[in-house]
Amino acid sequence: MATTIVGIFDDYTAAQAAVKALSGAGVKQCDMHIARNEPAGKGYTTYGGANAKDYETGTSIGTKIENFFGNLFSADADPAVRQESDLYAESVRRGNVAVAIKVEDKMVDRAADILNENGAVDVERRAAQYRAAGYKNYDAKAPLYTAEQSQTEFKSYAEQGEIALSVIEEQLNIGTRVVQRGGVRVHTTVTSRPVEEQVTLREENVTVNRRPVNREVSDADMANFKDGDFTVTTQAEEAVVGKESRVVEEVVIGKKTTEREETIRDTVRRTNVEVDEINTGEAAHRKNG
Repeated sequence: MATTIVGIFDDYTAAQAAVKALSGAGVKQCDMHIARNEPAGKGYTTYGGANAKDYETGTSIGTKIENFFGNLFSADADPAVRQESDLYAESVRRGNVAVAIKVEDKMVDRAADILNENGAVDVERRAAQYRAAGYKNYDAKAPLYTAEQSQTEFKSYAEQGEIALSVIEEQLNIGTRVVQRGGVRVHTTVTSRPVEEQVTLREENVTVNRRPVNREVSDADMANFKDGDFTVTTQAEEAVVGKESRVVEEVVIGKKTTEREETIRDTVRRTNVEVDEINTGEAAHRKNG
């Protein structure tokens, strides 16, 4: 039985590398396709397949990327499969690159590993990010993302950090009152005692790491080959002490800016890219067909 596997990539060069590795593992070109949203806004293009000589010359398929995935899964009318197919179409509309391959059962695990090793994104995680931004269903009439829009969205996914969850805990407050018990008079007194508690505060600091990269320039790299800037802000916790709705202490956390001199010698321009790989699940989805 043949199995169709789809891997989603943020970078066209990574998708090409995955296809090359799959070819080296014995997958035939006629069983592999690459589908992408052309950066120039000309619609969608596919590469590979039975009628192609290589993966350099593409075939335009207009603006109906949903038809490409519909043909891959046409044998299965399951609504869950159609929903998955729409998710792939949405990801390509947003600038991702899809690699679709058909392999025999004995090659399924190896093919999925190759897609993941070459940078396939976690589709379930990406779907959750789409939904968090308001995505509900694929809209065939929605405009294609430009290269700038795609890179902005990809960067936002890379910059997403930890999610802080509030821990709520109930505390037991015990007081006293005067009650009449026959001939016994009960007196209450209030005593004071010093108390002291330790509090741990967390703060964020910006770190910058540079690492050398030596690879061919991709379309996504060229889209970023321009001046630009973005801001990274930090956060810190501060201690707030309250007693009976009165603020009795406040700790203010600030940031200190220092300056230093540095000599820069520059003869060429270069784009520095930092990539953090997130593996939270199986990136390549599989469908038996």
